[in-house]
Amino acid sequence: MENMFKRTLLCAAISAAAMASTGANAAIDLLDGNVQLYGQAAGFVQYGAPKAKGSEDTVTATIESRIGFKGAVEFDNFAPTLLWQVEGGNANNGGYNPDESWKHVDNGAFGARDTFLGLQFDGVGSIKYGRQLVAAYNYVDWPHSNPGLGNVFDWNNDVNGPEKAYAYEDRANNVIRFDSANFGGFNVQATLSNMATSTDAMAYSIAGSYSADMFSVHAGYYAKTEYKKAGIVEQYAGDYTIFGGSVFLGNVTLTAAGKYMTADVAAGQNDQWAYSATAQYVHNGKWVYKVGYAGTAEADYADGVSGKDTDDMALTARLGYLLPSTYLFTDIRHYNMNGGTEGGDSTNLLMGVEYYF
Repeated sequence: MENMFKRTLLCAAISAAAMASTGANAAIDLLDGNVQLYGQAAGFVQYGAPKAKGSEDTVTATIESRIGFKGAVEFDNFAPTLLWQVEGGNANNGGYNPDESWKHVDNGAFGARDTFLGLQFDGVGSIKYGRQLVAAYNYVDWPHSNPGLGNVFDWNNDVNGPEKAYAYEDRANNVIRFDSANFGGFNVQATLSNMATSTDAMAYSIAGSYSADMFSVHAGYYAKTEYKKAGIVEQYAGDYTIFGGSVFLGNVTLTAAGKYMTADVAAGQNDQWAYSATAQYVHNGKWVYKVGYAGTAEADYADGVSGKDTDDMALTARLGYLLPSTYLFTDIRHYNMNGGTEGGDSTNLLMGVEYYF
């Protein structure tokens, strides 16, 4: 993660051990690196079999294609390198709505994904402003939410309500972000965000990792402050801490992480734990076998109301095949949501392809 702004395209599908075997093409260089075109054509077909009585089986096609332009411009009489990026996708998501970016409806418009400007200083790092991920979310997203673990480990929790006043950020507008250079395997990221309404509503995040030949460890923290307007709470305080890592044993990659989430409410503080673990084996540089598990403990509520049926579980398995710049995969994903209830339970079969350029 030496240059986090590049967000290695293949990481959404496979680990670094498998990346080397794909022969993935680099971004299309249009002007000596000052302008590059990159993107992905990706998506999957899913057969969904929900468990709840009276529910219907479904078949859906999810398109995750996106495209972007980026560049790193060096100057003769100016020491920092100019960084810029304009990105759009996923292609099947809704149009841009800056007032509801927390609802994830804004990925479809060009410039509504990772879009920023910044400066990179040799031996120090980069500082960028625009639409970006908050620092700690990098590690929530990868490697601990793949494959198919995100709806338990990522955006799912039972301490926050659906309202904007409770929501954590992941990719957000108005983010100021620092990414350090790599110092002997160690790097750090930090962000300030959520100040469009008021600086009193600021959210901040810091994260870091250390990588060696056989392992990588990382940790991150995200917090937002309580914000009141005319004596009314517009935003409740809350935070989460994530810690985890990966072990690289030749063709085998193991990952594990824990995430502790809190939200302040009138009665005190709600909290909940989430967990993730994956194991991957790459055979002959082509076949990828991967299993994943994610779970949440029952939430602990400050008002004393029972947290029963707030525990969730995802169990997934993937068979993948690597081609140059392309990843073919089929998944089976089983979800047991909300404890003993059946409303969110399902078993899904997916077949998909991801092509990167």
